[in-house]
Parts: sequence; C-alpha cells; structure tokens
Amino acid sequence: MNNYIYISFIIAFIWGISPVLFKFILQKNIPSYVIIFIQSSVYLISSIIYIFVYKNNEIYDDVNKNIKYIPFLIIISFFSVYIANVLYIYALENKANVNTMSIIVSLAPVITIIFSYFILYEKISLKALIGFLLIFIGLIYIFFPVK
Repeated sequence: MNNYIYISFIIAFIWGISPVLFKFILQKNIPSYVIIFIQSSVYLISSIIYIFVYKNNEIYDDVNKNIKYIPFLIIISFFSVYIANVLYIYALENKANVNTMSIIVSLAPVITIIFSYFILYEKISLKALIGFLLIFIGLIYIFFPVK
C-alpha cells in the first residue's frame, strides 16, 4: 500500500474527530470568533515555520515565478479555508447535530469527483463511480427514510 493511503486515513481520522472536539469546545462557552482567530493564527504560524524550515531559499523565487496565480490562490484559500471554517463553527455553535453535519459534509468526495471530471477532465473509475453512487444512495436513505 502506498504512503498516501496511510496519510489519507490519518487525515480522515483528524477531520472525523474535529467536529466532536469543536462542539466540545463550543459547549465550554468559548466564543466562535476566538476559535476562528486561534485556528487562523495557528495556520499562519505553522505556514511561516514551514517556509523557514523547508523552503526558505526558494520562496521568493517561487512566488515571483507564479505571481499570476496568486489572486486565484487567495480566492480559493479564502473560501476553502476561512469561509468553510466560519460556516462550520457557526453551525456547530448553533446546535447543529454533529452526526448529521458530518454525514452531509461527506458529500465532499462526490463533489470532488464531479468537478474533477468537468474541470480537470479526469476519468472516473468504476470504483469511484460505485463509491459515488453508494454515498449518494446512503445520504438519500438517511435523510429520506422509507416509511
């Protein structure tokens, strides 16, 4: 098995436990803006450390070589990191059910498959298509149970 498979499981575990931990913190009456501020600060500090430890000599050259993509990267980062986290914390703060929310968020791979097909022209394997259908059928079954 390739290393990326193990890394994917670690990411799934971290993302899987995060809603529970964030809801736990929110139940301690910590305001959502404090959580978002701390998240953003940790991300910024970690990024700076990463740059200095791993890529210090090349960062300025790499940014200059790819300057035309920076505005697009800023937009992607704003929505995928900041807005997604703000909405996520907002939902948890407003008593969202962690189980239900996690199930809905599990649509992410389905959305990825669809957009990678249309934007990146990636082929959808039979396994991915079956997984896509199983996720979709599972969500329909959970949210619209047969009576």
